[in-house]
Amino acid sequence: MWDKQATVENIILTILALVVIAICVWCIYAFIRAIFLFIFSQWKEDKIKAAWNSIRYMIIGIIFTIVLMFIFPLIFKWMNVKWYENYSARNIFNRSWELIKYVFQLGDVIKESQQDMQYRGQLYYDTTPDSTTSADYTDYSL
Repeated sequence: MWDKQATVENIILTILALVVIAICVWCIYAFIRAIFLFIFSQWKEDKIKAAWNSIRYMIIGIIFTIVLMFIFPLIFKWMNVKWYENYSARNIFNRSWELIKYVFQLGDVIKESQQDMQYRGQLYYDTTPDSTTSADYTDYSL
């Protein structure tokens, strides 16, 4: 993903992908919030209304994402932007997926660096699942 040139097209595509990811994360948050508000509402009208509003915001976010995915290529075509076909919904989804995979691979980098430190010094924590060593806190007094 990061070996591509930083062209204007790639930057715009990445920005569109980040907006789509942010809207999707916000929709998931609104849905989970609505569930908790319904569960813990105790049939109070104001809490039920807040839960329904949360669901409305989630639906608005989904509609906004769909509009973003399919209207932007048409707007770019209408504005005579070069290579407007690069901003298709498929390319935005692919770039979003690449960004999500990159973020989740950062945890693997940290774990691999910890395992590499085995050969260079002490680990902060043991990464092997079948570790038989345990901390001995018997000599501490409070």
